[in-house]
Amino acid sequence: MNKAQAQFIRDQFLNRVGGQFNKVDVDSFPVLEQILIQAGLDFNDTIRKNLEKAGAISSGKLTEVSVPQVTSSEDSFILSVGYPIGSKQMEYYDFINKGVAGVGGINAKPKKNSGDYKFKSKFPNRRMAASIFSWLNKARKSVRTDNIDLSKVQKKRRKLSQTLNEATNKKRLAYAISTAIKRDGIKATYYFDRAIKENFTQNFKDALSVALGGDIIIQIRQNGDNNSK
Repeated sequence: MNKAQAQFIRDQFLNRVGGQFNKVDVDSFPVLEQILIQAGLDFNDTIRKNLEKAGAISSGKLTEVSVPQVTSSEDSFILSVGYPIGSKQMEYYDFINKGVAGVGGINAKPKKNSGDYKFKSKFPNRRMAASIFSWLNKARKSVRTDNIDLSKVQKKRRKLSQTLNEATNKKRLAYAISTAIKRDGIKATYYFDRAIKENFTQNFKDALSVALGGDIIIQIRQNGDNNSK
């Protein structure tokens, strides 16, 4: 969200209202709310773009971000973005975001062995193996043979699909992958942190100043209309 986009939203709203400013709630800030919602939608788009760019095939439902919501009190507005409280995404999004350090071992990949979190044991539990098994099946089903220009994520999924199809014991494969993840860790993508930095910048603050300018125009014009009656 930048100043030009905010100006467009403000002008569109003012044109839609026309001269009937008395129909706008004097206690509301409609332009500000619209710009905050659009900033939230831009944030969601950046989340999806960053996950795709990172090739995060293990992202699960992390691309399914909440619809932005704006709430207000007497002296503040709050833009709520991210994942629903209590959702599955809330349980693991920060592991993909900030990474999980592996426990190391034979053939470990040191480049991935970093992160704000750390696996406590090198042995995968049944729940983790079951999640990997489910993830493998979903990755296989998502592969489309009619795609020519494959994205980074799609290429990884196709490779996984081939591996799964060739495996004689798919549950054993799931345990082997789980063990490798525990050993190597999960590389940080910073997809969420970067989305915050990319969207809520000085440009965003400038856009808010345009929004407030639009709302002040409405307030003044509405008060003027009210005073003339």
